[in-house]
Amino acid sequence: MKGKSYFWYAYSFSTLGRFVHGMALSWVVWTLTHSPIWLSAIALLSALPTLPLAPLAGQVADRFHRHKILLVTQTLGCCVAAITAFLAYHNHLTPTILAVLALCFGIISSVDGPALHSMLVESGETVSQAVARQSLIMNVARSFAPLLAVAIIESVGNSWCFAMNAICFIPMIYIMAVVRIPNATTQQEREESTGMTSRQLFAKYQVLKEVLPQVACLSILVMPSVALLPAISLKGSELVSFGSMSSGLGFGAVAAAVLMQKNKRIINHVTTVWMGGWITCIGFAVLPALESLGSQWICALVAGAALTFSLAAANNAVQRKAPNIYRGRFSAMYLAVMLGLVPVGQLILGLSAKFFGAELAVRGCSIIAMVLMVLFAYLSSESSGGGDEDSQKRTPNKG
Repeated sequence: MKGKSYFWYAYSFSTLGRFVHGMALSWVVWTLTHSPIWLSAIALLSALPTLPLAPLAGQVADRFHRHKILLVTQTLGCCVAAITAFLAYHNHLTPTILAVLALCFGIISSVDGPALHSMLVESGETVSQAVARQSLIMNVARSFAPLLAVAIIESVGNSWCFAMNAICFIPMIYIMAVVRIPNATTQQEREESTGMTSRQLFAKYQVLKEVLPQVACLSILVMPSVALLPAISLKGSELVSFGSMSSGLGFGAVAAAVLMQKNKRIINHVTTVWMGGWITCIGFAVLPALESLGSQWICALVAGAALTFSLAAANNAVQRKAPNIYRGRFSAMYLAVMLGLVPVGQLILGLSAKFFGAELAVRGCSIIAMVLMVLFAYLSSESSGGGDEDSQKRTPNKG
């Protein structure tokens, strides 16, 4: 039990460092280039490896002990963050170097994600509890990271944001090296599970067909808009406006995560995926038209809460139907759709911003996403597990 608690604490530090790093990375790219294309390109490279590496990463997470996987990936992530901090401190960062470092982080995260995600889900009493706790930690970090990053950048410089991320990797590295959290499956079960591919699992499990298209709409057409926040910031107070919108998204997500902790049944319905997605699309469509910091923050707050409900409900639906022997592949498929399709959206948003402007690009893509989600909702059936009882405990699945 203590090992699981330490693991959650280490995850909290690692998540905070990652968001601070991402905030600083976006700001450095913007100050160097003032180009929406470069903002989108860096974000694209960070997520690009997720989709092609997802099948392999899922197989690895199900086949090998996750401690060993995470020990390697977290150590490599710490090294990349430290290199970024060193180069930033000596003013050697260029857009090209940032692109290479972002790609390295993307490759590491692609392998790290399914193993970490699976271990997190298996570290709670129920799937819904683990999903709600993960969402709370991630979104508390997301809400405070922009404010912390802005304070660090303005006081001591952006290099210390990257250094902080490197330091925040250390607790997870230590936990993976010292504390042993048992897998929910045996070595024999892991070896026997390798014959089922991700494609076969998608064809077999209806929940994947119902949920993943909805998440795809958000990841392609809405979530990439976050990379363009600096470009739609209020003129004359760009950094403060950028921080305000980023923190609004984070605080809205925290409010949703706290509510989920109190009433986990909220995320036990597939309709939460749809409704949350629609409200998110409306929020991002309205955001570029607002002309005050307060209105931007409130709109971002609502959009952040709705997006959190939608993604948490999707994650919960997928994980509750995942047999333990396939959990790594289920996690890989979810992460591939949620993160791996973002590069497609980055390309769409970046080109749209170049030809039509960042504000029109964000509005247009959000509206298109909503139309597609309504269409998928109309075509989808809720009969395959949106309302299962949450009292169900996870037990190792023997096949």
